[in-house]
Amino acid sequence: MTIQFFRAIGGISVLVCGEEEAMRKSVSLLPCNEGRSSGSTTRVFGVPLEEVSRTLTINGHEVPAIVKYIVDYIEEHGHLDLEGLFLVNGNAERVDWLRQRYDSGEQVELEKEADLASAVSLLRLFLQELPEPVIPTEIQGHILQNLKYLLQQLPQLNYGLLRFLCRFLASVASLQQDSWSVGALAAVFGPDIFQ
Repeated sequence: MTIQFFRAIGGISVLVCGEEEAMRKSVSLLPCNEGRSSGSTTRVFGVPLEEVSRTLTINGHEVPAIVKYIVDYIEEHGHLDLEGLFLVNGNAERVDWLRQRYDSGEQVELEKEADLASAVSLLRLFLQELPEPVIPTEIQGHILQNLKYLLQQLPQLNYGLLRFLCRFLASVASLQQDSWSVGALAAVFGPDIFQ
């Protein structure tokens, strides 16, 4: 018998679906299939955000449940200050297996079935396969123009120093592509610039 009820997890309410015994062991990350048309899908990868099979509301904003659960897993099992945390790729076969399980509507228990690198890769794969990026293509230019305008509002000395540092770091990134990507340099210097 399928039982549906709400259980509080991390300050949010989640609809849990499944056999009562299974619910005691884990929370289903995907929606119940009861009451859904046979044509509805549980896919979560490669579909528009509006069609992701299940979302949670967190701080007033909807977030795909898969993203919330992967981030929770990474926060709980990873050392967020670990250098290279997001640079190490997970086992490709494991990541593909987890992806297929999510897309087929199976219950996935990351604690038992994933490792940290696979969870990070799964999160990145979800974002990479969105048909439209998180920041939609048609407004990226507008956002960059606004950002340029905001940067020009900095005091002249601050703006000059930031511009000089950015040019320097861009040249480092172009000369040492193997050891210093733009992202790696941003991770190192970003906290120093924003303090």
